[in-house]
Amino acid sequence: MKLIIDDAIPYIKGLFEPFVETLYCKGGEFSSAIRSTGGDKILIIRTRTKCNAELLEGSGVKAIATATIGTDHIDIPYCNANSIKVFSAPGCNSGAVMQYVFTSLAALNLIPSAVSKRKSVALGVIGAGHVGEKVARLGEALGFKVMRNDPPKELQQKQSGGSIPYFSLDEVLENSDIVTIHTPLDSTTKGMASSEFFSKMKEGATFINCSRGEVLDEKALLASKRVQRVILDVWCNEPKINLELLSRADIATPHIAGYSVEGKKNGTAAVVESVATLLGIRDLQYYGENGDETRHTLNLSGDLKTQLLSFFPVKEIDSLLREAPENFEKIRTEYIYRNEFKY
Repeated sequence: MKLIIDDAIPYIKGLFEPFVETLYCKGGEFSSAIRSTGGDKILIIRTRTKCNAELLEGSGVKAIATATIGTDHIDIPYCNANSIKVFSAPGCNSGAVMQYVFTSLAALNLIPSAVSKRKSVALGVIGAGHVGEKVARLGEALGFKVMRNDPPKELQQKQSGGSIPYFSLDEVLENSDIVTIHTPLDSTTKGMASSEFFSKMKEGATFINCSRGEVLDEKALLASKRVQRVILDVWCNEPKINLELLSRADIATPHIAGYSVEGKKNGTAAVVESVATLLGIRDLQYYGENGDETRHTLNLSGDLKTQLLSFFPVKEIDSLLREAPENFEKIRTEYIYRNEFKY
C-alpha cells in the first residue's frame, strides 16, 4: 500500500513515512501522481482534488481521506460501487467558521454594542450541524434571537424529545435580519439560495455564505433588491470567481473561513487516525491534535468588535482579494492560520 498526500495539508509530513511508502503532491496533480505509481494506494486530500471516475478508474485507489468537513469533491456513489472507502473530518473547522461569521458581522458593525439591542436582531441559521449549531449557540450567548432551520435535525429532535426550537425555511427568511448558510453541498442544496429564496428574505437583510459556493445561485443574489449586505467566503468556479459578485460583497474572502490552527490540526488528526486505523498503524491511531494551542478568550460583555478583529483582521484578507482576485489561490495557499477563540 502507498500513500499519496496533498502537500498543503499541515502537520502531516513525517508521520506516515516510518510505516508506509509516502508521496506528496499538489492538489491538482494527483492524476499524474496516481498514474506514475503502481500498486494499491490511499489518497489523503483537500477540496482541490476532485475524486471522480476520471481520476479513480483503474487507479488502484482503495481509500480516500479528506481533511475537510465536506465530501462534495468526492464521487461517493462511484466510490461505494467500487469498494473505495471514504473518510472525512466532520466538524474539524467548525469553531473557525463560527469565528469567521461573527468577525465579519463585527467588521460591518452588525453586532450591536448593547445586549438589549441584539435581542431585536434575528439571526437565521440554515443548517444546524457542526458549524451551524456553534454559530447558533454563540448567537444565543450574545443575545441575538436565533432561528434554526434544519429539517433532519428537527425530526431527530422530535424523536428524542429535545427542546431546541426549529423553524421552516420560509419563516427564517421572512423574519431574519441576518441569514447564514451552513449546509453541506448535495443535490438538495445546490442552488438553494435562488431567486425565490431571496424574494422571501426580509428587506435590508444580510446574507452570509461560507459553506460551498454552489449552494448559491450567484445571478439570483446579484439581482436581489432585498439583500442589503453580503458576506462571502465561498464561490462558484473557484479560483476563477465572479468579479461582479466580488464587487457586490461587503466582505469577500478566498475560502479561508475554516483556516484556523485548531481547525487544521483537527482535520489532519481525523485523516491520520482514519488511515492509521485502516492500515493497522497503532502508533498513529490516537494521534489527536499535534500539540496544544492557546485559543483567545472572548469576553462576551466586553467590546466585541475590537476583540474579534484583533483575533482575526478579516478586512485585511478582503483587501488582498479585491486588489488581485486573480491571485485567489495564491492568497488562500499563503494565508497564515489564525487562532480561534473560546468564550
